[in-house]
Parts: sequence; structure tokens; C-alpha cells
Amino acid sequence: MKKISLFLLCLLLTPVGMAQDIEPEDAIKYRKAIMSAIKGHNNAIRSIVSSKVPFSNRLNDHVMSLQQLYAELDQIFPEGSDFGKTNAKEAIWDDPDKFNATIKKSQEALDTFAAVIAKGNLSESASAAKKFGKESCGSCHKLYKKKDN
Repeated sequence: MKKISLFLLCLLLTPVGMAQDIEPEDAIKYRKAIMSAIKGHNNAIRSIVSSKVPFSNRLNDHVMSLQQLYAELDQIFPEGSDFGKTNAKEAIWDDPDKFNATIKKSQEALDTFAAVIAKGNLSESASAAKKFGKESCGSCHKLYKKKDN
């Protein structure tokens, strides 16, 4: 976990301008990796809040990792990476301001969820997880993600 966190910290400290120098194919591969990591953390969170696994002491770690991953969502859809085997809809590039506003709302929903998690009440966390899913991933995917290829 420490290596992953250090890697993510380095990514966050990388100048934003570098994202524009990425080959589109590499941007797509990177984006898919980030989205898979987000999915993995969300699946772990669901397993914990539904009491399927006894790792509630790790819940905050998953949420913090999501916050780090969400911090770069607005950078992983660079212009020119709208082709190939991807589930990203054209609407991302057609109206980037609206897309970025949706990302901001997702980040805010995650921050609200993180505040509930910090209280340590697993029952409240389960309810908050459902709300977070609808307000964050669900709302963004509805507008910007094609059905899986």
C-alpha cells in the first residue's frame, strides 16, 4: 500500500502540462488502469460496509485511495484519446466543461462519504456508500460511459 500511495503522490505532483505530451494510446491504457483501481476500491468498500469481510479497519484506506485517484480524473481524458476500445462516450470531449463539473460533483460526493466513514459507524457507512455510488460513479457513468465492450 505504501508503494502505491507513493506512486500516486508522485503522479499528483507531476506538472499538469505533461498530460498533454502523452500518446493517446498510452493515455487510454493509463485511464483504464485508473478506472480499474477505482472499481477495485469501490468493490472492497462494498464488501466491508455489507459486512461480507471483516476489514472495517481498512475502510478509510480505501476511501483515501479513491480521493487520490479522483484528484486526477479531470486529467485522464486528454483530447485525442477518444478512440479505440474504450467505454468513454464522445460527450466527454464534446462538452469538457460539463464533464469537469460532473467530476467535481463526484469528488464532493466522495468527500461527503469520507466524512461519514471517519465517524466509524459501519451502519451509517453502508447507507452513505449507496448514496455515494449514485451521486458519484452512477451519475458520471450514466452520462459518460458506454455499456461495457
